[in-house]
Amino acid sequence: MMLKQLPALILGSLLALPVLAEQNDVKGSSDHPLVSRFPDTHISSYYTSEYDEFLVATGPRESSAELPPVLRLEGKVTTIGYEANENKYSALQIFRNYEKAFAEAGFTPIFTCQADQECGDKFVRQLYWYGNPARAGRDRNLNAVNLHGKRHRYYFWSGKVDAQGKEVYASLLVDQDSSGKFPTKVVLDIGEIEALDDDLISINLDGMSKAIAETGKVELDGVLFDTAKTTLKPESAEVVATIADYLKQNPSNSFYVVGHTDSQGDFNFNMKLSEGRAATVASTLVNEYGIDAKRLVPVGVGPVSPVRSNTSDTGRSENRRVELVLAD
Repeated sequence: MMLKQLPALILGSLLALPVLAEQNDVKGSSDHPLVSRFPDTHISSYYTSEYDEFLVATGPRESSAELPPVLRLEGKVTTIGYEANENKYSALQIFRNYEKAFAEAGFTPIFTCQADQECGDKFVRQLYWYGNPARAGRDRNLNAVNLHGKRHRYYFWSGKVDAQGKEVYASLLVDQDSSGKFPTKVVLDIGEIEALDDDLISINLDGMSKAIAETGKVELDGVLFDTAKTTLKPESAEVVATIADYLKQNPSNSFYVVGHTDSQGDFNFNMKLSEGRAATVASTLVNEYGIDAKRLVPVGVGPVSPVRSNTSDTGRSENRRVELVLAD
């Protein structure tokens, strides 16, 4: 990986104490190769994706806005939630160590703030939960829904570095309840800008016909959506046109258009998202290609019918899909 020159800078700037209780890290998690953990903390939540959308806050949230101003970026994403093993480490202590580490690694700050008075009313709640549905529930121990007002002392930082031609963005949230009775929590996001290899899958009429004849359904490879949205990506147009051709060649058949998601995030959101995506495919076929609406029934089943385990990025990617299922 081209960024391997950076870790020594970051590792050297965090406190030189032994890292404890790594055995308490959630299964399958690890530190990001660019950023060491603060000593005496464990990983309480973990998410990684080879290609996903990620948001980087660039300023405070206005009270009337759903989100603070953000950069919407795409690439490799890693989100790690840490929790201190003891409550003796203050949020400010941990935040200053990370801040110094990022500076020594050459990151340029984008935005930094402290608590709602600087970050904006309900900054964390909106950025880490309600304003970003794809993220809801990802940071399991953060309690972002209730992280606002005078009950919490939190610090936020975002920044960017260019490493051998690759843009890397980071955002950091460090929180501690105002009483100081509970351990400090950290959420670290690293996003590496990468171009999507979008020539990996395709669909053709012969393949559709064979799959439906053998199994009664076909996965609509190449039907792609914007992250956490029901909007079809432009590159899906050719695949949708192929689906329309198949439907026109088989006018006596009706189908369920079935949307699926992975298990990341809120269950109810995923159910609505899968149904919305199925409806988008069906309506596109009806409105743009003249397919009879009575032949297509959109259905969303969310994460309840996976084809692979959701414990890996590859499995989650395969579970996010739309299928055409023969209805009669």
